[in-house]
Amino acid sequence: MRAMPKRLFNLLIWFVTGLVSASPLFAATQQMAAATWFNPNQPWGERRPVTEADRALIASYRSGRKKPVIDTDFTNPAEFQSQWSLQSDDRDNLRSCRQPRNVVTTPTGLELRTLDAVKCHAKWSTGFAISKSKQSFGFFEASIKVADIDGLNNAFWLVSEDAFEIDIAEVHFPNDLHMTLHNWVTGAGTGVGFDSKFSGDLSKGFHDFGVLWTLTDIVFEVDGEPVAAIATHGAIKKPVDIRFSTALAFFAGKIPEKPTGHAMVVRSLRVYPL
Repeated sequence: MRAMPKRLFNLLIWFVTGLVSASPLFAATQQMAAATWFNPNQPWGERRPVTEADRALIASYRSGRKKPVIDTDFTNPAEFQSQWSLQSDDRDNLRSCRQPRNVVTTPTGLELRTLDAVKCHAKWSTGFAISKSKQSFGFFEASIKVADIDGLNNAFWLVSEDAFEIDIAEVHFPNDLHMTLHNWVTGAGTGVGFDSKFSGDLSKGFHDFGVLWTLTDIVFEVDGEPVAAIATHGAIKKPVDIRFSTALAFFAGKIPEKPTGHAMVVRSLRVYPL
């Protein structure tokens, strides 16, 4: 039998995964609690209920019928190097520095590894990658397995040229998810968002985390199910880059004595135009 082309195979897996994970019987995405956090509503970001129209839009993007502008499984080192920039930082408010050597393409996806540090203030190092391309509006979704340790912030986020930050997912082991919109100009970093806990351990397998960004709203999604929404009233106008990062920090939980050897893994990223 002739082998199925890799791209067709990946699309089939994406479609089947979407069907399974969108099911209400999929226990890991059963939301146990949802609470606003950090700051009240702002003119540029006002929490609103999720609607049936939100569900229909996200389902249409996940159906496989639309063509993505970015579609990668992070298994090609040369492709990754051409499309992403690896970052270095050494911040006093984190318990890890971030170094390029911690971000590695593998046959199963992109690993952001926690390692012993080299030439930085902290004992440990983590990873940080930013896309070289920028996108204006659309649906952004990544399949991620978060690290199975406390104290690590597992992050998938967007930053716009007009200084808005959309934190699609900041996951803290085992089941705590922050979804936030920040404004780093008029709001001086003010964040409007949600802190949600799920019934499953999000480190046990891969889960899809996404956001639908339109001219007027952002809708957060987990495994095909919209879980939170913010009306932006058209405040975010400039293109965004895409970011994956990890960081050891007290706000992410109690840091273990030996956090090395644990990693966040990104299996795929797809971005669809609006």
